[in-house]
Amino acid sequence: MKWWQEITNWSGSTINGIYLLNDSKSKMYAYRSHARAPIKTFKAPIRIDVRGRKFQINPTQYKTEVEEEKPQGRVWEVSGSRGDVYQVSELHGEYSCTCSGFKFRAKCRHADSIRENVVA
Repeated sequence: MKWWQEITNWSGSTINGIYLLNDSKSKMYAYRSHARAPIKTFKAPIRIDVRGRKFQINPTQYKTEVEEEKPQGRVWEVSGSRGDVYQVSELHGEYSCTCSGFKFRAKCRHADSIRENVVA
């Protein structure tokens, strides 16, 4: 998990916030409206749609007691084509991946690669 500063150029008076997101940027665990605002921590992670939005890593990584959910079942770490590290997990024969491709299509080459190479 990392703190990300939204840098989307919105029309109007929308203010970009600072978000504590998981590595695939699909779940939000905490939020700040700006650097001096109090941190709002959520009881459970909230799904966030990042399509059409731009983020950069926030220069300050604020300390929180929030812990990211652990994937269930068997887990493999896979390197993506651009050096990002994703987690592929398998539970009851169902595979999932933390990459954005899997988030939008429910399929990706990382999960396919593990599925093809796993010996049951």
